[in-house]
Formats: sequence, C-alpha cells, structure tokens
Amino acid sequence: MPFVILLDGIGVIAGTVIGCAVRRHISARLQESMNLALAAVTVGIGVQLVGKASHMSAAVLALLIGGLIGHALKIDARLRNISSLLPDTGGGETAQTLLVAFSLYCISTTGVIGALDLGFSGDTTVLTTKAIMDCTASLFFAAGSGLILCAISLPLTLILFLCYFLSGWLMPSLTPEMIGDFSACGGLIQFLNAMRIAKIKDPPVADFMPALVIVFFISAFWTRYM
Repeated sequence: MPFVILLDGIGVIAGTVIGCAVRRHISARLQESMNLALAAVTVGIGVQLVGKASHMSAAVLALLIGGLIGHALKIDARLRNISSLLPDTGGGETAQTLLVAFSLYCISTTGVIGALDLGFSGDTTVLTTKAIMDCTASLFFAAGSGLILCAISLPLTLILFLCYFLSGWLMPSLTPEMIGDFSACGGLIQFLNAMRIAKIKDPPVADFMPALVIVFFISAFWTRYM
C-alpha cells in the first residue's frame, strides 16, 4: 500500500486541526507570502517533471491539443460553476471554502500526475510534495470552514488510490518514452498551476487535463515515426 497517499489525507486533517487552533494569528500578508511559496514549489515540481521528457515536442503538442479540447468542453468553467449546484444553507463562506479546497485537493493536476507517476515509476516526489502543500493550505482554509474540512481527506484518498491503481492497469501497455512524455506534459501543466496559485494569472488549468490522456498516443506516434 503506497503510504504517501495516506500521508496526504492525514496532512489535510492535521493542517485543518492546527489551522482552527491558530486562525486568529493568520494575517492576510502571511497568506499572500505562503501562496507565493507554494507557487515556487509548484514550479519546482514542473521543472523536475519536464526533465523526464523523451520527446518534448510530443508533450508540447499534447498540451496544446488537450487545451483546445478542454476549452471546447468547458471543463474548467464547469468545475467553477459547481458552487451554483450547492443548496443555500446560509453557510455561504463555508460552502465556498469547501468547494475551493475540494477542487485544489481532489481534482488537481498535481494529484493525478503524482498518483499516476507513483504507479508508473515508483517516484513519490510529487505526491510527497503535494501532501506538504495540502497540509499547509489546510491551515488557511480552516479559517473559513472549520473542522468540517477534515471530511475532504476521504474523497482525496479514494481518488488518489483510484489513479494509482489505474496506473497499474495501464502500465503493461506503456513504454518508458510514453511515461516520460506524460511526466513532461504534466510538468507544463504545473507551470500553469503555479500562475494560479501566485495569482499572477488565472489560467483554466483543468481545461488542459485531456492532454494527460492524449500525450500517450502522440508519444507512441513520435517514438515510432519521428
């Protein structure tokens, strides 16, 4: 059992509990500083993943095609509009905080890339870094949600395990070149993630998720014909 996945869920719980205890001491300036630090870490992850590329051109092409498909399907916009489906219970701030936290923890590119990369190569770097980032982010989310934020650790763990086991099912059909190009494509998406975390830009990161599927086919073509 990959303990690092459990570590991520435990980190969310620990961060939430600590955040609830010290919420009065968390200033807006501190939150801004931590966002920049998390963005820098995300860039570092992206650089590491891009370095695994076998055919960088294949990863770039997959990113562009995947982005076009995601834009046509409005993936990012649909995820942002999930909040409109929530019933109005009077706890608007809590509901919105939980929605943002769920998107960040459970359906982030970092989690998908990390869990798949763990299964493909046994590399725990991305997921370990994600666990640290999620724990830190929970410190600040706890101020707007309270202890109920701990509940997100359950779907987070289930989704990461699902991606991990999916990688095992895919592994026999993949080549080292395809896995390397997948990592590189994920690294490029991490750069977009960093822009959003640092609030430099607000790119539709989720729109590029189809690229993580397309890259396998483009990489196979590149390996055979280019």
